[in-house]
Amino acid sequence: MKDMRSFIFISGCLFASASYSEDVKRPALNLEVRQETIATTICTPGWTQSIRLYVSETKRIKSKMLAAIGEPIDHRNRYQLDHIIPLALGGAVVDQQNLALQPIEEARDKDVVERCLSSLVCQGQVGLEDAQSAIWEDWRKAAELCGGQ
Repeated sequence: MKDMRSFIFISGCLFASASYSEDVKRPALNLEVRQETIATTICTPGWTQSIRLYVSETKRIKSKMLAAIGEPIDHRNRYQLDHIIPLALGGAVVDQQNLALQPIEEARDKDVVERCLSSLVCQGQVGLEDAQSAIWEDWRKAAELCGGQ
């Protein structure tokens, strides 16, 4: 492996790590979300909940991804099914390139960065594409946009 900062592809499934390698295809985006539509999409309270997957669908996808990396289903609570580019920043809802298993402890840290970046985008302090690129390239480094949270 080039370095420890990439997602590991295993049978077409992604396993989340600190950031992504240049040779990994960037995840799909939600075509409804563009800089000019953020007021009616990601910056509208409750919008991401209105497009989120049903729990049963999330469980099905997570089970397949766990099996692909050889993890037993009883380890499901160790991982979160993560949107690499979060829904709150216009990531695709259901696209294998935008879904990853992420260790739960890491997911909590990333969630903080996601909320911060979404807030900055909605306040007009960071452009949508800049926030998407930052979280895609290295979500931990993207925290610098949030004052290093």
